[in-house]
Amino acid sequence: MLSTTDALITTLAKMFDRLSLNQLLDFVKRTLVPEGGVKERTVKSGIWVTLINVFDRGLQLAKLIVLARLLSPAAIGLIGITLLVLTVLEQFSEFGVDRALIQRKERNINEYLNTAWSLQIIRGVLVVGIAYVAAPYAAVFFGEPRSTDLIRVLALTSLLTSLRNPGLIYFRKNLDFHKQFAYTLTGSLVNAAVTIATAWIFRSVWAFVFGRLAGNIVTIVLSYLIHEYRPWPAFDRAQARELLGYGKWILGSGVLAFLLNQGDDAFIGWFLSASVLGFYQLAFRFSNAPATEITHTISNVVFPAYSQLQTDDTKLRKGYFRTIQLTTMVSFPMAAGIFVTAPVFVQGFLGEQWLPMVWPMQILTLWGAIRSLGSSTGPLFEAVGRPDYNTKLQVLELAIVVVLIYSATDRWGIAGTAFVVVVSGIVASPIANYLAVRQVEGSYFRLIRVVSYPAVGSAVMAIGVWFVRTNVAIGSSIVEFLFLVTVGIVLYSLVMVGIERRFDIGISTVFNTVISSFR
Repeated sequence: MLSTTDALITTLAKMFDRLSLNQLLDFVKRTLVPEGGVKERTVKSGIWVTLINVFDRGLQLAKLIVLARLLSPAAIGLIGITLLVLTVLEQFSEFGVDRALIQRKERNINEYLNTAWSLQIIRGVLVVGIAYVAAPYAAVFFGEPRSTDLIRVLALTSLLTSLRNPGLIYFRKNLDFHKQFAYTLTGSLVNAAVTIATAWIFRSVWAFVFGRLAGNIVTIVLSYLIHEYRPWPAFDRAQARELLGYGKWILGSGVLAFLLNQGDDAFIGWFLSASVLGFYQLAFRFSNAPATEITHTISNVVFPAYSQLQTDDTKLRKGYFRTIQLTTMVSFPMAAGIFVTAPVFVQGFLGEQWLPMVWPMQILTLWGAIRSLGSSTGPLFEAVGRPDYNTKLQVLELAIVVVLIYSATDRWGIAGTAFVVVVSGIVASPIANYLAVRQVEGSYFRLIRVVSYPAVGSAVMAIGVWFVRTNVAIGSSIVEFLFLVTVGIVLYSLVMVGIERRFDIGISTVFNTVISSFR
């Protein structure tokens, strides 16, 4: 008599024997390739972007954990200063050419690609040149002479990025993110592998630079293998004016976003030290990692989808509230979980030398939750032709940070800096969501209702995980962290199922929408 295992194997063998390779490929195509209407394409594209972000950011976080184990906080801070300077140059020269192309209503944008490619190359050359000249002054500003050569070499990545095939923009414009998956994953794998290998061998900050350069070189080659478009240097003044005209608000918004997201880093690097900056940057990275992934997913998928729905108010409104619901259902429990498990995570994965980052990390989880809530408003404003809303809101947030950051950091250190960042978000977020609701002609009370359920579920989960953490002793910090994550997932799922049964908040509708998109 066949055992249960043998019977199962036999059944599976018969099933696959009936299923031809063509049928299997057809099933995969119907299931994952973005086809159908905007809703179906958006859902499937969302899955691909999630996969891209999960693998890409997962590799980045793994790389960061290894670097934190092998290098000192001062070395991590030095990497942070180098990235900070390069980000300044890139952000202040970002005119949103890609987003301008995505926002255009016509599907074929080939006539714009050569001009767009030329603009990007000009930008890359300028970044490299300015970086070479400015590097010594930046080193003096931060008191880190070792950063001069790092800045100059790392700036080459900006030029390399500009050489990529501009035809890749179609992947985002047409929601064909499945085509970008292998492209992004390959570059990330090369980056992580080179960084970790060279860091392990040399114990040097240069490992980070070499990894970035290697990843960029591979993605340039790959970009021309996966898309048939072949660019040629050309410059059409009318097209350039058109693209840059849309991008002026993107530039303003990008500059303000830098000042908000990296201005606190620059202030800490100047006011305190590279070592303290290392603590703060890792606290920010790990506290905001899940929220950042959700924000990137929403931005990359929802902006093109919103752009296609910009003339249909009913579908735009429905899509906005569905997006908010799905986003908060995932990001709120993640932020709450990070807040409760931060001490265990830092102790287990990074080591005792990084324990000073725990309290700032916990404070910044609130900022992560706020960012995820606002991840739908930015793409919405851009899609309906109001990118100025993003810029004006960021001016408000920046004003709050500028007024408070010095005194708060002077008094409470990087915990004070983190607190100021959270306060700026608490003030601006309700305004941003009010404007978004008005833009889609919806109800603000509906928004509050949608957000309140995952907030309650996350709070209950956090209390339960905290109780388990303080009453159950586990020897290994890594094992304890994994156990607490499991407890949190189970608790949150049970609470949300109970809320759904009691109030019928539409969770089943969201899942049915996802499932129906694959039929």
